[in-house]
Amino acid sequence: MNLSVIMACHNRRELTLRSIKRANAAATRAGLPITFTLFDDGSSDGTSDAVSQMPVPVQILTGDGSAYWASGMAQAEAAALKATPSDGDGFLVWLNDDVELDEDAFSRMSEYMERHPDGVLVGAMRDPTGGELTYSGLQKGGIHPLSFQSVPPGSRPKDVETFNGNFVLIPIAVAKAIGGIDGTFSHALADIDYGLRCGRAGVQILLCPGTFGSCPRNPVAPLGPLFQDWKRFVGVKGGGNYSSLKQVLGKSHPRSAKLIIGFSYCLWWMRRIAVYIRSGYGRR
Repeated sequence: MNLSVIMACHNRRELTLRSIKRANAAATRAGLPITFTLFDDGSSDGTSDAVSQMPVPVQILTGDGSAYWASGMAQAEAAALKATPSDGDGFLVWLNDDVELDEDAFSRMSEYMERHPDGVLVGAMRDPTGGELTYSGLQKGGIHPLSFQSVPPGSRPKDVETFNGNFVLIPIAVAKAIGGIDGTFSHALADIDYGLRCGRAGVQILLCPGTFGSCPRNPVAPLGPLFQDWKRFVGVKGGGNYSSLKQVLGKSHPRSAKLIIGFSYCLWWMRRIAVYIRSGYGRR
């Protein structure tokens, strides 16, 4: 089974090189052919040149720095699938460039690739220092349509509703049928959206046992001025970006999407003001 890895990067040269090196070593250990498609979104730190000199089969696409994760991954995916035979039986592998895969990641994953050739396989990540779960499969965690909670991996594969896109294996046939990563998202939610689309199409999503590598959770920004925090929340990379919320909710709740977004914003303000009051921010 061929592995076609897609990645997006921007000015994280050493992390990107490490991630590719570890993935290639894990595939070699598992005896699985592997290729890489990297979308380098305008890096100025020599990432593309360094990757091109690595002894791995890699296709490098370049951007102008405005693509962010969703668009970069969508473009990498389109190029990778174009280079894949229509009857290919391999897997498309989503891999974040800050993921450091275990040496036996693909060896362990190959068991589930054989057992579930038509399912999407999710590999959980752990913190490189403390070992706690950082990214995984997701299940609904509240009444809000986008309220999800991480699912801890068990001793057997678990069905999940969607996933964080740090390390995900998708059968080539499924990837072509689903229609690709939606690159119109600003940055966040594209992986959540993809998983939900798989569910609506009847594609099984399985969280595989154990963790498959390390990836630190993105740092939480410290509490700042209220309107500064709001701008960050609705900004390009924020979880409250209007265009991204409208995009994902418009597919699952087309009639009530705007109402849900309005409720989400009201809830954010209520919670954030409560945090400010409890913390005494502004009176320091």
